[in-house]
Amino acid sequence: MSTENDEFLARNVSALKMGDRSAFEYIYYCFVTRLYTFARKMVHNEDDAEEIVQEVFVKLWERRQFLDPAQNISGYLFKIAKNIVYNKARHQVHELAYGKYLSENEGTGNATEEQINYEELSHLLEEAFTTMPPTRKQVFVMSRIEGLSNSEIAQRLQTSNSNIENHINKALHDIRRKLERHKMI
Repeated sequence: MSTENDEFLARNVSALKMGDRSAFEYIYYCFVTRLYTFARKMVHNEDDAEEIVQEVFVKLWERRQFLDPAQNISGYLFKIAKNIVYNKARHQVHELAYGKYLSENEGTGNATEEQINYEELSHLLEEAFTTMPPTRKQVFVMSRIEGLSNSEIAQRLQTSNSNIENHINKALHDIRRKLERHKMI
């Protein structure tokens, strides 16, 4: 963007901060297509990408009073989108783990005990997931949540298959170690 456009965008961010709906619409139309493309590449699903973009703009409106017109609004919006994707991926990991737990323990125990175990397992998975380095977390999400092959991930991240395998193995090791320490496996 040119300096003139940057200044115009900063003025709109200032207006948005004060609750100006037309400034919000301007920012929306400036970024909606790029955010959708970004989200679509991350989640590989049109409906999920649309939902992510919608959430980004809901969060922008809800947090408008905290905006700093001097900061890069583009970076802010894309960071929100990335965080939403990672949060959704974490949620999917929890659901998968719980589904596996239920299928392995079907018909045993009681509902209260199962809920407590699930919550403990969910908390441990969350801890393991949040302590992973960003690249390892991204590779794990692409592999286990999005279902991409190692070669697809390697191509997207412009790295080797062995590097992707290494990240996945380390991510699984991190999760396994966390669960073993708490005697969950």
